[in-house]
Amino acid sequence: MTSLHTSLEERRDEFDTHYALAVALQNRIFAGESSIGETELSARHLLTLKSGLMVHLYNIVEATMTNISNMVGDAVGSAAPYQWSNEALREWLRENVVSRAEGKEENRLETVHSASRLLLERSPLGPQRIKKPSGSWSDKLVASFAQRLGVDFQLPHSMWRRITPRPEFGEKSPLEFLADRRNAIAHGRRSFEEGAKDLTLDTIREIADVSLDYLQLAIEAFQAHVDDHRHLTTDA
Repeated sequence: MTSLHTSLEERRDEFDTHYALAVALQNRIFAGESSIGETELSARHLLTLKSGLMVHLYNIVEATMTNISNMVGDAVGSAAPYQWSNEALREWLRENVVSRAEGKEENRLETVHSASRLLLERSPLGPQRIKKPSGSWSDKLVASFAQRLGVDFQLPHSMWRRITPRPEFGEKSPLEFLADRRNAIAHGRRSFEEGAKDLTLDTIREIADVSLDYLQLAIEAFQAHVDDHRHLTTDA
């Protein structure tokens, strides 16, 4: 098991622990037990927990994709630039030239010149940063990221069915809905009490299972890409 797998399993366990607390609280409220010690229980406590679960779940998605990106960047940086695949080179240029070449002509020239000198190096550059696609992480953004890097990310039919857009999610996939709802909560468009008011715990559990299983498949695809040295040119 790789460090990416271990990290995801640890985060999954964290989420399961917090989800179990929400279920226990819901059962306690439904059973008519109105307090824990001196604290009077109400639906407001449960609503806040449900929003917290959605934010927590998206944080797992973001953390996992950051770890994946860092893994690829470390692999690219462990080889000399002349050994990089075309996809790896393009992504390096996207981060080190395209996103930085701004301002006056001399400033842009300096950026390109500095990058060009690095590309002439015959030794590894060390860990490199890979620029993520613009937007919040969803299944579509992960697929776009994989395509840019040349990662062979094939999903089984069972997962395609699970990430199909649904009417109850506003014709979004579960991961798209998760990203949208997390942003609404995190940016204040929805309060923590209102953030997941329309979602049952069973629905949140389903979104979590789809998201975490999808991340597992993403880890396997990106890990195989690095393990098989597909970030390197076949001419190296």
